Amino acid sequence: MSKALAKEDTKQEHPLQAVVLCDPYGEEDRWAPLVRTDEYEAGQETRPWCLLPLLNSPLLAWTLECLAADGVEEIFIFVREGVTEVRDWLDASTYRSASSPLSIVLRPTTALTPGDVLREVDSLQILAPADFLVVQAGYVGNVGLGNLVRDFGLRRARDPDLVMSCVVAQTATPGAKYAVHVVEGEDDRLLHYEESKRFPRSRQATIPRDALEGCKEVRTRVDLEAVGVAICSVEVPPLFTENFDYQFVYPDFVNGILTSDLLGKTICCTVIGSPRPAVPVEPSESGASQPPPPTSVSSAWAGVVGNTRSYDLVSKAILSRRAHPIAPDENLPDDAERYEQRRGRVYLGKDLAFHRSSSITSTSLVGARAAVGAGSTVQRSVLAPDVVVGNECRIEGSYIFDGAVIEDDCVISDSIIGEGAVVGRGSVLTAGTLVGRNVKVGSGARLGGQRVASIECEEDVETDPEAHLGEGHQAFFWPSDEQATDEDDEDDENPFDERNSGMSKLGAHLATLQTSSSSSSLSSLSRASSTTSLSTLASHGGDRASDPPTVHGLSSLSTGGTSKADFESECLQSLERSFAESHTVDNAAIELKTLRMASNVPLAQVRDVVVPFVLARAADPAAVPALVIRWGGLIESLTGGQEDAMRDTLLAAQEFAAARVGDDSQRLRWFQRVLKAFYEEDIVTDDAVFAWYKMPKARTAGGEAGKKLWDGAKPFIEALAEDSDDEDESD
Repeated sequence: MSKALAKEDTKQEHPLQAVVLCDPYGEEDRWAPLVRTDEYEAGQETRPWCLLPLLNSPLLAWTLECLAADGVEEIFIFVREGVTEVRDWLDASTYRSASSPLSIVLRPTTALTPGDVLREVDSLQILAPADFLVVQAGYVGNVGLGNLVRDFGLRRARDPDLVMSCVVAQTATPGAKYAVHVVEGEDDRLLHYEESKRFPRSRQATIPRDALEGCKEVRTRVDLEAVGVAICSVEVPPLFTENFDYQFVYPDFVNGILTSDLLGKTICCTVIGSPRPAVPVEPSESGASQPPPPTSVSSAWAGVVGNTRSYDLVSKAILSRRAHPIAPDENLPDDAERYEQRRGRVYLGKDLAFHRSSSITSTSLVGARAAVGAGSTVQRSVLAPDVVVGNECRIEGSYIFDGAVIEDDCVISDSIIGEGAVVGRGSVLTAGTLVGRNVKVGSGARLGGQRVASIECEEDVETDPEAHLGEGHQAFFWPSDEQATDEDDEDDENPFDERNSGMSKLGAHLATLQTSSSSSSLSSLSRASSTTSLSTLASHGGDRASDPPTVHGLSSLSTGGTSKADFESECLQSLERSFAESHTVDNAAIELKTLRMASNVPLAQVRDVVVPFVLARAADPAAVPALVIRWGGLIESLTGGQEDAMRDTLLAAQEFAAARVGDDSQRLRWFQRVLKAFYEEDIVTDDAVFAWYKMPKARTAGGEAGKKLWDGAKPFIEALAEDSDDEDESD
């Protein structure tokens, strides 16, 4: 394309276009047998991956909804697996209606990688001569992609060699791999990119000297991850065509561009959650300056579903209203029926049947016509329409798809249950267990991370000897993700480490990752009754019998006990480092746990240090909500889900407020903000708030100032009690 033509094209107004990739390119194997894979073929009642339900709407629907909200007008959907199912779904959706703002073209493809798709895009010549988006199905966000594309155009005006912007965000929690981004200047020009598996831990990254030549301000970040979106110039598809080694955007294309002396092209990053510098805007032909696009995306959020871990993170982010205005009670994909929001970010559908003694708490969603029996609890979970949960069950951190039945006395933790599946009485399913559609798990089953299907696998399946499918089951074990990956990597020079696979699973946390085989945890489950398992699962985030993983960067710790003063000093140093270096909450929790075990101190002593340290970062009441959103998870990890620990946490906050925060008026406003933020971010439950308020010690903690805080909390307590009474009446 000539420079003159390129210049003229930039003056034309073209509709914002997006290429949507519906296939997950390998991630579907982590979802078998819930989605179609090469081993789990069509005709076995499976779905293509892009139609997997997320909060009861297909992944593709969430992506299309977000693109429409961000100003995208034309979408080319490329599908390899499940073309018929995707076409039927699209035809029945609102996205093909006359009132839809989207023009959608569905293109069947035989492409095996994103690079193949972009080469096909180049050969078809279907895109306008303008910047466009490449988006992975499963993307959800509220970042204003239209504005980011305009911002990218302004960057290209300053750097004509710029061909792509990688949209990235700060890592929410550590995953199976991490990436090193070396960037320069206000435009975050990418100088070097390197991926590494989390285990075994790499101690260094190799940055070529040539990459840094002539750079004035260089930053190295290891806390960023892709969110499934890349902003591309019209040069990108031809570049893929010219080099068939480019199969994926990361790392193939990115490293190919960064290391090529012949191409002379550049790539930048758009970091979601970081302020963007103001950019100069050239005046129009009339002489008037055009309004610049927004220069900050600090309040925005974005994520992409890949494995079951990211599925959980995106689900929880939506329920926590981080994707607002897309939210279950306001705007849902494909004009789906809205939910009613209750306290604690609980969303309820219509025509529900809850027993009065059941409990739905803490960032949960329940679809229409679902039923929950006597004494059962649902916490941090999603129940699809027509799900039935029996009596005395505990559902925690799990996803139950349409029409599934959970019989009495079951424990379902960090697991996914497919449509129409039945889990027999007294079963315990934990640690990322996947149950396929229409599977019957027998009574008394014990599963800890296994995958269960309705058809038998032709290959040999390795499974834990303690895992069993229960009495009267109609199910078969399916190969684990670890088994499939291990077989693929047998000849790899880098040995397979099952911890990386474990970090890709639902419920994975570095602080609680088991470095031994899963049999030890299953053995304890299989020998316990469901009542014992319930009490064990209730200590979420608490002590574990296994040794913690090694943490690089910690100074050597003595195995003997230390004095209280020594422990507090080391604890404060760890916290200072975590805040200064912007560690993730999981990494900060690992350091504290390692330190506590080495020092042999009770968990309460850790809370006594951590709660005041964290809260001291928000002396102004207005700063409390953002602080608790960012670091509240660290405090939550020290409560173990126990009411008495939550109560003591509130007491510590009260004592801190009474001793250190401003005058009486400011002190009360600050403490009221803390109460509200702790409750809304699920650090404490309503029962824990009531328990704190009823404590005799709460009336005297902090002296006269503390008594005023206790009195000032009364309106909040009354509002909670009123909400609780209203819910009981509606139930």
